[in-house]
Amino acid sequence: MRKHPRRRLYYAHAMCMYGWAAERRELVIIRRRFRGVRVVNPAAYRDHPAKRRDKMGFCLGLVAASHSVVFSRILGKVTAGVGKEVNHALRLGKPVYEITAARVVRCTRRVSYISPKASRALYEKWRLQEIRREWRLPCTALACHR
Repeated sequence: MRKHPRRRLYYAHAMCMYGWAAERRELVIIRRRFRGVRVVNPAAYRDHPAKRRDKMGFCLGLVAASHSVVFSRILGKVTAGVGKEVNHALRLGKPVYEITAARVVRCTRRVSYISPKASRALYEKWRLQEIRREWRLPCTALACHR
Protein backbone atom coordinates (compact mmCIF):
# COMPACT_ATOMS: atom_id res chain seq x y z
CA MET A 1 0.00 0.00 0.00
CA ARG A 2 1.19 3.52 -0.81
CA LYS A 3 2.01 5.79 2.07
CA HIS A 4 1.54 8.93 -0.03
CA PRO A 5 -1.14 9.08 -2.70
CA ARG A 6 0.01 10.27 -6.09
CA ARG A 7 -0.46 13.94 -6.70
CA ARG A 8 -3.43 14.79 -8.90
CA LEU A 9 -2.99 17.12 -11.87
CA TYR A 10 -6.17 18.41 -13.50
CA TYR A 11 -5.93 18.75 -17.29
CA ALA A 12 -8.13 21.70 -18.34
CA HIS A 13 -8.76 21.67 -22.07
CA ALA A 14 -11.58 22.51 -24.46
CA MET A 15 -14.32 19.91 -24.77
CA CYS A 16 -13.88 19.82 -28.54
CA MET A 17 -10.45 18.21 -27.95
CA TYR A 18 -11.88 15.17 -26.13
CA GLY A 19 -10.76 12.03 -27.97
CA TRP A 20 -8.78 13.82 -30.70
CA ALA A 21 -5.11 13.34 -31.56
CA ALA A 22 -4.39 16.84 -30.19
CA GLU A 23 -5.56 15.70 -26.75
CA ARG A 24 -3.31 12.63 -26.94
CA ARG A 25 -0.33 14.81 -27.96
CA GLU A 26 -0.88 17.10 -25.00
CA LEU A 27 -1.22 14.16 -22.61
CA VAL A 28 2.20 12.93 -23.77
CA ILE A 29 3.68 16.37 -23.02
CA ILE A 30 1.98 16.43 -19.60
CA ARG A 31 3.16 12.96 -18.61
CA ARG A 32 6.73 13.75 -19.63
CA ARG A 33 6.79 17.02 -17.69
CA PHE A 34 4.90 15.78 -14.60
CA ARG A 35 6.21 12.27 -14.02
CA GLY A 36 4.42 10.22 -11.40
CA VAL A 37 1.28 12.36 -11.16
CA ARG A 38 -2.24 11.11 -11.72
CA VAL A 39 -3.70 13.10 -14.59
CA VAL A 40 -7.34 13.98 -13.97
CA ASN A 41 -8.87 14.26 -17.42
CA PRO A 42 -12.44 15.62 -17.46
CA ALA A 43 -13.03 13.70 -20.71
CA ALA A 44 -12.93 10.48 -18.66
CA TYR A 45 -16.05 11.66 -16.80
CA ARG A 46 -18.11 12.34 -19.93
CA ASP A 47 -20.91 9.97 -18.88
CA HIS A 48 -20.78 10.64 -15.13
CA PRO A 49 -24.30 11.48 -13.88
CA ALA A 50 -23.11 14.42 -11.75
CA LYS A 51 -21.24 15.91 -14.72
CA ARG A 52 -24.33 15.58 -16.89
CA ARG A 53 -26.33 17.56 -14.32
CA ASP A 54 -23.78 20.35 -13.81
CA LYS A 55 -20.74 20.24 -16.11
CA MET A 56 -19.02 23.32 -14.75
CA GLY A 57 -19.73 22.62 -11.09
CA PHE A 58 -18.50 19.05 -11.47
CA CYS A 59 -15.27 20.15 -13.15
CA LEU A 60 -14.64 22.88 -10.58
CA GLY A 61 -14.95 20.17 -7.92
CA LEU A 62 -12.30 18.11 -9.74
CA VAL A 63 -10.06 21.20 -9.84
CA ALA A 64 -10.53 21.73 -6.09
CA ALA A 65 -9.66 18.08 -5.39
CA SER A 66 -6.46 18.26 -7.48
CA HIS A 67 -3.04 19.46 -6.40
CA SER A 68 -2.36 21.47 -9.56
CA VAL A 69 -3.78 22.33 -12.98
CA VAL A 70 -2.37 22.33 -16.50
CA PHE A 71 -4.31 23.92 -19.36
CA SER A 72 -4.16 24.64 -23.06
CA ARG A 73 -5.66 27.11 -25.49
CA ILE A 74 -7.25 26.40 -28.85
CA LEU A 75 -6.40 28.67 -31.75
CA GLY A 76 -4.70 31.01 -29.28
CA LYS A 77 -7.78 31.50 -27.10
CA VAL A 78 -8.81 30.30 -23.65
CA THR A 79 -12.33 28.90 -23.88
CA ALA A 80 -14.97 29.71 -21.26
CA GLY A 81 -14.81 26.48 -19.26
CA VAL A 82 -11.02 26.31 -19.26
CA GLY A 83 -10.79 29.95 -18.15
CA LYS A 84 -13.17 29.34 -15.25
CA GLU A 85 -11.21 26.25 -14.18
CA VAL A 86 -7.84 28.03 -14.37
CA ASN A 87 -9.03 31.09 -12.45
CA HIS A 88 -10.71 28.85 -9.83
CA ALA A 89 -7.43 26.98 -9.30
CA LEU A 90 -5.51 30.26 -8.94
CA ARG A 91 -8.09 31.52 -6.41
CA LEU A 92 -7.55 28.33 -4.42
CA GLY A 93 -3.77 28.87 -4.48
CA LYS A 94 -3.00 25.86 -6.66
CA PRO A 95 -0.06 25.84 -9.07
CA VAL A 96 -1.22 26.34 -12.66
CA TYR A 97 0.73 25.57 -15.84
CA GLU A 98 0.05 26.23 -19.52
CA ILE A 99 1.01 24.03 -22.45
CA THR A 100 2.53 26.27 -25.11
CA ALA A 101 4.23 24.95 -28.26
CA ALA A 102 5.20 21.58 -26.69
CA ARG A 103 6.46 23.33 -23.54
CA VAL A 104 4.89 23.79 -20.15
CA VAL A 105 5.16 27.16 -18.41
CA ARG A 106 3.95 28.34 -15.02
CA CYS A 107 0.93 30.65 -14.99
CA THR A 108 0.50 32.92 -11.97
CA ARG A 109 -2.05 35.45 -13.23
CA ARG A 110 -5.73 35.11 -13.93
CA VAL A 111 -6.53 34.42 -17.56
CA SER A 112 -9.08 36.23 -19.67
CA TYR A 113 -11.33 33.98 -21.69
CA ILE A 114 -13.99 34.10 -24.38
CA SER A 115 -17.71 33.65 -23.80
CA PRO A 116 -19.45 30.25 -23.95
CA LYS A 117 -21.08 31.24 -27.27
CA ALA A 118 -17.73 32.28 -28.75
CA SER A 119 -16.19 29.07 -27.37
CA ARG A 120 -18.74 26.91 -29.21
CA ALA A 121 -18.07 28.80 -32.46
CA LEU A 122 -14.32 28.33 -31.92
CA TYR A 123 -14.86 24.57 -31.41
CA GLU A 124 -16.17 24.30 -34.98
CA LYS A 125 -13.25 26.27 -36.39
CA TRP A 126 -10.80 24.13 -34.41
CA ARG A 127 -12.42 20.86 -35.59
CA LEU A 128 -12.10 21.93 -39.23
CA GLN A 129 -8.42 22.70 -38.67
CA GLU A 130 -7.85 19.35 -36.96
CA ILE A 131 -9.63 17.41 -39.68
CA ARG A 132 -7.42 19.08 -42.29
CA ARG A 133 -4.36 18.31 -40.16
CA GLU A 134 -5.26 14.67 -39.50
CA TRP A 135 -6.21 14.01 -43.11
CA ARG A 136 -3.54 16.36 -44.49
CA LEU A 137 -6.13 18.12 -46.62
CA PRO A 138 -5.25 21.32 -48.45
CA CYS A 139 -6.94 24.47 -47.30
CA THR A 140 -9.73 25.34 -49.73
CA ALA A 141 -11.10 28.84 -50.06
CA LEU A 142 -14.50 27.80 -48.69
CA ALA A 143 -13.20 25.84 -45.68
CA CYS A 144 -10.62 28.46 -44.67
CA HIS A 145 -12.89 31.49 -44.75
CA ARG A 146 -15.88 30.37 -42.69
